Amino acid sequence: MKNPRISVTLNQNDAEVIQLICQKKGVSQSALVKKVLEDWLEEYEDMQLAKRAEEVEKKWIAGGCKTISHGELWKNLDTE
Repeated sequence: MKNPRISVTLNQNDAEVIQLICQKKGVSQSALVKKVLEDWLEEYEDMQLAKRAEEVEKKWIAGGCKTISHGELWKNLDTE
């Protein structure tokens, strides 16, 4: 099964920067763009998960649930 492909049109300045980076690193433009996109997607996913965790925490607190810090959790785990 072939991997899906996406065609991207860049402005001249961005294309030149990518070309220079590729020459310096000795990689193809597609390999560089793929790596940058994968890294960005991972970071974006992490940000979305953190945002969701904050929303859940706010709902818990608003509902009267008590939360504890990581430090408090580890302290409690060590004493039991």
